[in-house]
Amino acid sequence: MSQFLVISPHTEEDCTKVVKLTLAIGFLTHFYWGCKVDDHTAYAILEAENEKEALLSVPTVIRNKSKAIKVVQFDPKEVKGW
Repeated sequence: MSQFLVISPHTEEDCTKVVKLTLAIGFLTHFYWGCKVDDHTAYAILEAENEKEALLSVPTVIRNKSKAIKVVQFDPKEVKGW
């Protein structure tokens, strides 16, 4: 499995709906929310097989606005060898 950074923006008007839908699909606590500081975006790092699977953590009403970016951590030994 790979890790994906999921970025899920939404509007202030849709915020309550999006948070409740994220709770309903079981991913509320996987996300960090910027909503209380007027950044209506949810952020998560999730394990998934691919981008499409990672985006299943996002409610369908905003999935088309969201993105999943495959991320990696570099090993210090690897970097020293560059």
